[in-house]
Amino acid sequence: MEKKIWFTMWNYIDFENFNLGMVEDWARCGLTAPMGPRFNYYGDSHEDYLKMLDLADSLGMKVIVQMNELYLENYYDGAEKYRATVKAVYDEFGSHPAFCGFYVGEEPDTHSNEAYFEGVKIIKEVCPEKMVYINLGSVERTERMLLKGEKSVRDWCCDFTSYTGTDIIGYGTYSQLMKNGIGIDDHFQNIHEFVEDGKKAGAEIWATLLSSAHYNYRIPTEDDFRWQISTAVACGCKAVVWFKWYDKLVQCDYRGSPIDEFGEKSAHFYDLARVQKKFNVHYAELFARLSHVVTYGVGVGFGGYLYFLPGLSDLVSTAQCRSGLLSFFKDENGVDYAVVVNTLQDEACPITLTFTDKVKRAANVYYNGKQENEIFVRNGNTGDVSTGEIWLAPGQMEVIKLG
Repeated sequence: MEKKIWFTMWNYIDFENFNLGMVEDWARCGLTAPMGPRFNYYGDSHEDYLKMLDLADSLGMKVIVQMNELYLENYYDGAEKYRATVKAVYDEFGSHPAFCGFYVGEEPDTHSNEAYFEGVKIIKEVCPEKMVYINLGSVERTERMLLKGEKSVRDWCCDFTSYTGTDIIGYGTYSQLMKNGIGIDDHFQNIHEFVEDGKKAGAEIWATLLSSAHYNYRIPTEDDFRWQISTAVACGCKAVVWFKWYDKLVQCDYRGSPIDEFGEKSAHFYDLARVQKKFNVHYAELFARLSHVVTYGVGVGFGGYLYFLPGLSDLVSTAQCRSGLLSFFKDENGVDYAVVVNTLQDEACPITLTFTDKVKRAANVYYNGKQENEIFVRNGNTGDVSTGEIWLAPGQMEVIKLG
């Protein structure tokens, strides 16, 4: 599976209600590894499932398969039975170019913990090259329902990857879309903890973010989609999983999903499509090659990230912004990148960086590294160099390559 920042979603559609037009909608919105519909391996049409995979492949997408028989709760029906089903699915579909891996469960508690360890281990033994996606929920939910004070989230993540051989761990929070920004700190606290835990565990962190209003969460705007993607990626997450994709006719107060309850594209579908497709064009492949080093708050600090002050970096001496992020990354060749994000959710604002003598060249990066717009080249000059004001829309990201 080639590397990029993946866009996927929670898919609660049963395969009997699926149609191929849905695959075309996934591609139009910029999804790159959509979660397939719920498929009964021992009941639904395998021929039609292959048609779905074929169409996804022709549209340049991977598919995370969702087989009802492979939900981890079914491990308790017998380990050998579970292994046999994994092998049957893999033998039939595993060679298909669109089949990138499995979704098998979310939010384990103390009663299902064994299944997560043993079931995922079985999948990785049968098909080690396929990814396995599981989701823990928030830090608070994980500590309350799974760990119960017996170990830390980091310990669980390290134990899980070491035992199972998997390298993906998901989490989810929606507090960032609470009214008046009262949940923004919780959003960053979850990213901060999971990304740092993932580094210790050798795991990519996939963030479930919000695309559907419910409870006291608002309907996301185009700015909100951009804000959620940029903050997650700039803090080190490797994929975004949208909750959720399809509204239903009977469903409490859920509303505003990309696809409405009649199967039509909502206005928010097009908002999300613009943001995702632009990110894919400029950054999805680039960030797959970058390793997160550290993130700082600029102007405002959230989620336990240090407030950026002079002396914290030997590349950037000062950073000024009303409310922003400054992150540092390295590529596979050791080249440094600075990433800035406006963390205001409804207002544009500028950020100004001053680079130290160690930086000889700086350039904004676009088109996944194919275009570099130079900010400055020293040409023998010494002293600090300022970028001038970089104006950012709400949630906008800019990536600066440093040489």
